[in-house]
Amino acid sequence: MIRTKVIVVDDEVPIRENLRAFSWARHDFELVGEARHGQEALEICLSKQPDIVVTDIVMPVMDGLRLTSRLKEWKPDVQIIMLTCHSDFEYARQALVLGACDFLLKGTYHDEDLLASLAKAKSRLPGMPQQEPQADKRYEIRRAVAFIREHLKESFGLQEVASYVGLSANYFGQVFRKETGEVFQDYVKRERMEKAAHLLRNSHLKVYEVASEVGFPNYRYFTDVFCKQYGVSPREFRGGHG
Repeated sequence: MIRTKVIVVDDEVPIRENLRAFSWARHDFELVGEARHGQEALEICLSKQPDIVVTDIVMPVMDGLRLTSRLKEWKPDVQIIMLTCHSDFEYARQALVLGACDFLLKGTYHDEDLLASLAKAKSRLPGMPQQEPQADKRYEIRRAVAFIREHLKESFGLQEVASYVGLSANYFGQVFRKETGEVFQDYVKRERMEKAAHLLRNSHLKVYEVASEVGFPNYRYFTDVFCKQYGVSPREFRGGHG
């Protein structure tokens, strides 16, 4: 049986060791190489001809964005899975534009998450059947929910989150509503307000600082939204829970 060839790229030894320990052969993949940075990865790719590259974003010598760009120039069909940290959101968006097919959050993903990303990448290779990811719906919505909760301080919309989990905006919106029972915008607003309420109850942050922590740079708008959610102003809410 011909296995799908994969290389991994990361400057951190523990990350490479963790990936090396994955049961590649059991799932019909073959780990054909490891690299510490993008330049080394390019050299390995030329000799090993991988189908999938699993790479970190922030690395010395050549980062994951530059590597993605070079790989797509060399072999447009190669599939790239990015390893990203919470703070790499802007890099992740750039990687999507460059052609990355999926992301894994470093330090939090499990073997089944890696396998799901590999399966998605494999399905995009030439000659593979193209299917709507029915089996991964819940996984992708879990990833979306985790993303929302980790980035409440930032400004993002349905399109960005849909791209992050690898679905079209329309399809993602439909699946998200089916799985959560809420439209995307309402869900995000509720998450922001619930975190704001938690901070008002359990921190000494000023109200405008709480607003900023949940993605509202405009204090007055935050107060209006909070009042509609809880029926009282943020200050009154805090006073009642002091």
